[in-house]
Amino acid sequence: MTAPRLENRLPPEDLLERDDRPLRELAWLLGASLAALVLLVAVTGLSARWLAPKLPFRYEVALAERVFDAGPPADAAAAQRRAALQAVADRVAAVMALPPGMKIVVGDDASALVNAYATLGGRIRVFHGLLRKLDSEQALAALLAHEIAHVKHRHVAANMGHGMAVALLLSVVTPKGGAQAAQGLLGGAAQLALLGYSRDAERQADAEALAASLALYGHAGGLATLFTVLPQGDTPTGTTWLRSHPDTTARLAALQAAAAASGAALTGPATPLPTALQDLPAAGRDKR
Repeated sequence: MTAPRLENRLPPEDLLERDDRPLRELAWLLGASLAALVLLVAVTGLSARWLAPKLPFRYEVALAERVFDAGPPADAAAAQRRAALQAVADRVAAVMALPPGMKIVVGDDASALVNAYATLGGRIRVFHGLLRKLDSEQALAALLAHEIAHVKHRHVAANMGHGMAVALLLSVVTPKGGAQAAQGLLGGAAQLALLGYSRDAERQADAEALAASLALYGHAGGLATLFTVLPQGDTPTGTTWLRSHPDTTARLAALQAAAAASGAALTGPATPLPTALQDLPAAGRDKR
């Protein structure tokens, strides 16, 4: 058997004339990979947004008990505030046809922020900055009905499910980054809720608040008052489409139109807030 003959071949004469561009090919490869990753993240997030609300509510409750639940009230006044908020929330929830097993748990927060939010497991928090601006039980009930509607329709789970799915996908690409994303998502769940929901979700919650107000009090005066005290936002005129939350002026106009169409009253008797919610501890200046 003859051994193979080895030789050093000369490079092709047209080597320098070829149109090979390895950097361009690398750029195309990286660009295609990035586009595929973006598409995968988008599909995964949308799928999770659809799937998360369909999971049993008890899973939300189990997570909320470990992550969001505060300890016992610090003093008797705090216990009375929590009990007063819960009593109003229970009356509101009773007329909102919540799914079986869905319970609302309400608490307050000493922040001067003029806002409130719902998070996983039916947990709702109302900031003192907003409580100071509410002048009636009807306005408080309308606020709680709006937040309860987000829980009822699983808007919170949809938002969180999207974020958790993206974090899980990132953990495949970079485990450390995915873990940090998931931890940050759970730790910032309140901030995520305050960023708002889609416009459709907000309109749905407003409609539920209107129905609950009419069922409880026979008029929507509390909801109308609520829209006048909520912050208007800082989005420049002409760019409202950039916000997920509808402008409060637009929400009030929509309420007036809905009331006119159904013959519902926008004014009526007002009941003072429970005493425990009128005597709030001293705090700094309220924010808008």
